[in-house]
Amino acid sequence: MTEVKTVYLIDDDASVRRGLGRLLKSAGYEVVTCDTPEAYLALTSYRLPSCLLLDIRMPGMTGLELQRALHEQGRHPPIILLSGHVDTAMAERAMSEGAVAVLSKPVDYDTLVAAIELGFARNR
Repeated sequence: MTEVKTVYLIDDDASVRRGLGRLLKSAGYEVVTCDTPEAYLALTSYRLPSCLLLDIRMPGMTGLELQRALHEQGRHPPIILLSGHVDTAMAERAMSEGAVAVLSKPVDYDTLVAAIELGFARNR
């Protein structure tokens, strides 16, 4: 039996959620989308194994703030951060707090899948 891998895609841009969601489904992942970090936190159950693909800059809670909130709750899912505006300090901070990768939008398909698979490998 094949293991189902779930990617939680959290981005405030509906077109990014649709496009990346289709791409990830075609790569064999189960995809759950949320338009805000708060919507992700409001979920009552989570599928395992899972990996989070987060936009960094969103209205309200940012991807980095969600990463910190999860750590404060004792949850450490593999996290890949995406942004159209990655700066070195932001990337270093995210990685020092446990992010698997910080990738720039538009993201390269092979780079994204490699980062997701690294996240699942770390999750074992």
